[in-house]
Amino acid sequence: MARTKLWLILVLIGFGLIYFHNAWFYSPHSGYDAGIHMIYTQIITEEGRIPVRVDTPESYNPPAFYFLSGQLARIFSPYFGGNLLDALKSWQILIALLMPLIGYLWYDIFVFLNPKRAKWGLFYLVWLLSIPVVLKMAPMYNIETPQLILGSVIVWYFIKHVLPKPDINKYMILGIFGGIILSFRIMSISLILSLIFLTLILYWVKGISLKRLLIYGSIFIGVMVGIGGQYYYFYRNEGVFDSGENVAENRKTPFFQRQPKSFYTDTFFRTMMRTPIRPYFPNRFMPIFYSTFWGDYWNYFRHPRFPLSAEEEIKFANETNKVKISRERLTVLAWQNRINIISTLVLIGGMIIAFIGTFKKFVRRNPFNYRQLAEGFLATFFVAAFVVFFWTNIEFPNTYKGDTIKASYVLYAIPALVYFGVRFLMGLSRRRWLLVPILSIIGISIIFNLHFGYF
Repeated sequence: MARTKLWLILVLIGFGLIYFHNAWFYSPHSGYDAGIHMIYTQIITEEGRIPVRVDTPESYNPPAFYFLSGQLARIFSPYFGGNLLDALKSWQILIALLMPLIGYLWYDIFVFLNPKRAKWGLFYLVWLLSIPVVLKMAPMYNIETPQLILGSVIVWYFIKHVLPKPDINKYMILGIFGGIILSFRIMSISLILSLIFLTLILYWVKGISLKRLLIYGSIFIGVMVGIGGQYYYFYRNEGVFDSGENVAENRKTPFFQRQPKSFYTDTFFRTMMRTPIRPYFPNRFMPIFYSTFWGDYWNYFRHPRFPLSAEEEIKFANETNKVKISRERLTVLAWQNRINIISTLVLIGGMIIAFIGTFKKFVRRNPFNYRQLAEGFLATFFVAAFVVFFWTNIEFPNTYKGDTIKASYVLYAIPALVYFGVRFLMGLSRRRWLLVPILSIIGISIIFNLHFGYF
């Protein structure tokens, strides 16, 4: 046990140093849509108002992220020559320091649900923190990483404290957490829906009375809406629910016709394994999602280790940074997609098995033990997050480029996906002839992922 704790500390410190290094050297101006995010931050910090659509396209987002990061930057701006936006480096550093906390919370969830499996818990921790989309998003100035942090706290609190013995006070605390995360991002609704669904399951599994169920639900929803729903109500006519392009015209089109057939079906497998970078396979869901999960399709995580050659400088002289990429870095991105094929199959297989198992138990009204109940929640959470994300790409289509296809939009649910990948591997423990080679391949992919993720 002491040796396991030592390894846990070393892993958390090691990844903490990586995240800190990346945050220190990655510019706050370089992340996804950093410029229009910063307009929001500057307006709410310096003018004391919430921006609207004419100010920035990001006006559909709630203000909590921008307000908090702006206030932190204001405190540290004297160290950056009074430049508020440059001082957002302080927010990047804060997130880097909090990333090991995410790892610990999910490790704690894993060993809580899988006692005496601490070694698998360490493997889960390393795999989770080395996932490229996690490493890549952590240093960027974005909403998704704070959402991951808050979501991790909520899931940890729900599994460790609410599920074993639910009561009014715990649901009130859960409602506060839910309101806070909704104040950061509307897509957190998938986590809220999963919490409500599991509360209904508690009524059936734990034999909670209908009266208590209604009290718990009312307190949770009331507190959550009271804290997190105000922006969505008072700014409902300011484009909060119209975040896409040509929304009015698109809504005249039947839902599943808003995206072309190629959006759903095209894989561009060979291209995805050779040149997984924009502008290849535009607005194709599967290859872009895969290439943003394991690599950097949108080219925002530009490594200084792979500079353009003299010939490439000439070639891209009239291009924007978004399409500038060296041959060496393109080779790295291609290897990222190739080396993680087995990892992808394990993650998908684990999630499918978990979700189908939960669904069957629910339909057949089979009893759930505590671990099965918690894992049912985790499976529901990831599937709900992915469905909401997929729905937004149809509801608010960007048909010429597909720049809403980003794996980072389900960042806060990825720990649940990795959890079931590890559970899948644990199920192969008696088939060492299969487990050992798969683990070896995943181990190699983790090394590649760390190489990619070190900015």
